[in-house]
Amino acid sequence: MSPGGHLVTTAAACGLVYAGTGSAALTAGLLAGGFLIDIDHVFDYIIFERQRDLRPSAFLRYYLEGKVRRVVLPLHSYELLALLIVLARAGNWDWLWGYVLGMALHLPLDIVFNGRLVPGGLVHFYSFAVRARAGFRAERFADPRRLAPLTENFWIVFFRGSRLKNPGAKADRQPAVAPLSTASHGSAPR
Repeated sequence: MSPGGHLVTTAAACGLVYAGTGSAALTAGLLAGGFLIDIDHVFDYIIFERQRDLRPSAFLRYYLEGKVRRVVLPLHSYELLALLIVLARAGNWDWLWGYVLGMALHLPLDIVFNGRLVPGGLVHFYSFAVRARAGFRAERFADPRRLAPLTENFWIVFFRGSRLKNPGAKADRQPAVAPLSTASHGSAPR
């Protein structure tokens, strides 16, 4: 989903949760888990992609035009979600339950809206172990050649997100890349 889409959806959810519960901690956690979770894209952009252009427009285009080479994204994972559920249950912290709720909103939206851009979908991508087995290489999960270049201004791109070059063409259900193999002692095929 586009960053703007996540912001709008998360803001609406925060409003509903605060109106229903009156809990600032739960609402703040929801904001963090639903929108601020994307801070790991900034981490990847600077640390693993070694990008130094910190303008929001450059950062957004880098991701939405499919220029990414490495996808570590430690906050976007089923494994982290499961761990946080255990911790939230053990500590019964409202803010952590809010974060879990935000993640539970964010990840499915990513799967649905970003998955439409990738033949075969992205359900498997949100497992940190799957990304690690693939060496965190982006080309193992998507084909950036399918994405249309972004020509609109920042705010349109922020709310609309990526598009396919040929939006009328139906994506085949075959993965854009070879599926990961477990036959090579747990390492990703080359």
